Amino acid sequence: MSSPDVSLAQAFIAARGVPCAPESLPPLQALLARVLGTARAAWPGVELDGARFVVHLARLLPAQAPSEDVEKFHLPDVYLARAAADQLPSALSAFEASFMPEVNAAVARLKLPPSGLDEVRQLLRQRMLVGSQDAPARLAAYPGTGPLSGWVRAAALWLALDWQRQRGGHPQADDGDLSLLVAPGDDPELVYLKNTYRAEFSASFTTALGTLEARQRNFLRMKYLDGLSIDQLGALYGVHRSTAARWVVAAQESLLQETRRLLTEKLRLTGSQLDSVLRLISSQLDVNLSRLLRSKVE
Repeated sequence: MSSPDVSLAQAFIAARGVPCAPESLPPLQALLARVLGTARAAWPGVELDGARFVVHLARLLPAQAPSEDVEKFHLPDVYLARAAADQLPSALSAFEASFMPEVNAAVARLKLPPSGLDEVRQLLRQRMLVGSQDAPARLAAYPGTGPLSGWVRAAALWLALDWQRQRGGHPQADDGDLSLLVAPGDDPELVYLKNTYRAEFSASFTTALGTLEARQRNFLRMKYLDGLSIDQLGALYGVHRSTAARWVVAAQESLLQETRRLLTEKLRLTGSQLDSVLRLISSQLDVNLSRLLRSKVE
């Protein structure tokens, strides 16, 4: 008598990195076979490997969530997003037909010229479906907690606004300006330091950012500009969330340490003043990184 097939369950458990009693494998296999069937039924002709799909679900699932929570995902959308990110031709065709019209709907009120709309569509295809050596196809990070159509619309709108900004449609202050970090209740010395040394900070920050590896800059951009969670970054790069978290922390620490080093070289301050500047960077860089990166990351 042959043993029951529990290959989906085994792949899922291995991806989550949590122990599972042997007697739990058959019911988990049944659950995963059911969600796989639900996802595949929505996209006839898109044949993503079942183990690949359940491993992806495991990486999207929060660390403490029960396995049964996979049924809370928008399963057909997650299935298509994973298949398209893997460059399956049938999935790419399905995504183009079903979701690219969302670009027009998202940016209609911005009244982009035809050339601008075409460029936004091409940028969306590049980022969603192709990616680069340092930033994989963004569809791989779709979290599955909301409809994929809304996620695509949000990405299209962000790209359209960025297109307008780069062409002078919405002039903005330099996001690297340290004076933007001034907050109500700051003591007078801190306000003085923020405003007096904003140029030095901006230059040091820009230089420090340029010393990071391309992948590190992408980690910071995806987390602080695109708003991806650690779980989504892990799914995007195909690693456990703890690995993704270490990568982000390492990138941020490298940026912070190099900015500190450069500021220490440039600024002629008293010991207490330098300590105040460094405390300012340490305490507020994480909070303000999205604004600082927006104008500095290529």
